[in-house]
Amino acid sequence: MGRTYYIYDDSGYYKDEVPAHPVDISVFRMGATPVTVGMWREYLRANTTLSMPEAPTWGWIDSHPMVNVSWDNIVGTDGKGGYRAWASRVSGVKLSLPTEAQFEFAARGGKDQKYPWGKEFVDSKVWSSEKRQRSSTAPVDRLNNVFINKFGVCDLSGNVWQWCMDGDQPYSKSFNRLGYARVSKDPVGIGQSKCVRGGSWFDDTPDVFRCANRYRRDQDAIDYILGFRLSAGSL
Repeated sequence: MGRTYYIYDDSGYYKDEVPAHPVDISVFRMGATPVTVGMWREYLRANTTLSMPEAPTWGWIDSHPMVNVSWDNIVGTDGKGGYRAWASRVSGVKLSLPTEAQFEFAARGGKDQKYPWGKEFVDSKVWSSEKRQRSSTAPVDRLNNVFINKFGVCDLSGNVWQWCMDGDQPYSKSFNRLGYARVSKDPVGIGQSKCVRGGSWFDDTPDVFRCANRYRRDQDAIDYILGFRLSAGSL
């Protein structure tokens, strides 16, 4: 987990990707796509006291990723409610936001590679503004500008940033004074802000879409570039 290669970073933006370190992850499943607007509407139909958040400029389209929802909306302010709790009841499976370790493993496709598809950035495999300016999210079932890895998972880079379960704990705090990882089995970072992964339609810098890239947002933040998917496994 983390970055093993050099990257030019005069601003220190990517410094929290190091040091690279081994992590053991229990068997888990991950949503093939981000949770969509249509999925969120089902949640609201079952919870009539709730309503849709403010719509993005392109409106609500059922096949697009759900945006403008916070970590608290998904997990609940107490960590026991929100969309996750409803989806767990409906599916009969204990669901959660993916951990950073789960997300990065899925993004790499079980390989040690820079991007979900390989070593070099490929514009045609990601919904981003790197070569052409995008004005919205894209359908998760689109036929163009999408890469589906060998696990059957798409949009692990691009379309929307995605919430993770972890707080924004620097990797350097995960090691003791001898350099050994304090928790190497199913780690979940602790921090006031929450980690997000993957980059979005709005981003235009290839480095953002690397598997090791990590960013953070306050857990009550909402944004039209920020969505989520769910996982089931060790949590």
